[in-house]
Amino acid sequence: MEWQTLLAREIRRKTIHITGLSVPIGLVLLGQMITAALIATAMAVAIVLETMRLRGQIRLPEVRDSEKDRVAGYVYFIFGALLTVLLFRPAIALTAMLMLSLGDAASGIIGSVLRGSNVRDQSSLPGARRRIKPLPVVLGMFLVCLALGYLSSALTLLPFAVYLAGALGATLADSVPVFLRGSVVDDNFTIPIYASLFMTLASLI
Repeated sequence: MEWQTLLAREIRRKTIHITGLSVPIGLVLLGQMITAALIATAMAVAIVLETMRLRGQIRLPEVRDSEKDRVAGYVYFIFGALLTVLLFRPAIALTAMLMLSLGDAASGIIGSVLRGSNVRDQSSLPGARRRIKPLPVVLGMFLVCLALGYLSSALTLLPFAVYLAGALGATLADSVPVFLRGSVVDDNFTIPIYASLFMTLASLI
């Protein structure tokens, strides 16, 4: 069945997100600046690879069909991680990256079996600007992110109100597409940024 094929492909793609767990691990073991330097190195490599891919010189596995002629999501993932680590305090950056790595993976897997869940693919969903993801995807993303905030709070010491705000920010970024000059902003970038901003604001209240 089509949904089974989509589910299998989404699971393969989302395993790439697991590599994002290296950022929270790096923050704990190596500190903010060394982790940022390592992400910057990964960003430089990604730019080279993506330039070669867009020129047709190499082919990368599991790149979406909609990304064939534009920058792929993994580049935004790394860029979002870099800004998150550089701009926000480690406890918040760590939590936000967990929400990106595991929360977005859960959202994608749930969405792969539901029609109309990809609100960012303008080619297949003309009304994307006015759409949000289906309720099961939104709830799944929120609950996973909230659980991640709770589980990591033993390490980060973030209070409930702060990681609740982060879960809301991550869910908003995942569920509602943002358009800039007619182009959709990749949620691999917006999820950690929204989550971090929401947590930072909540911590100031």
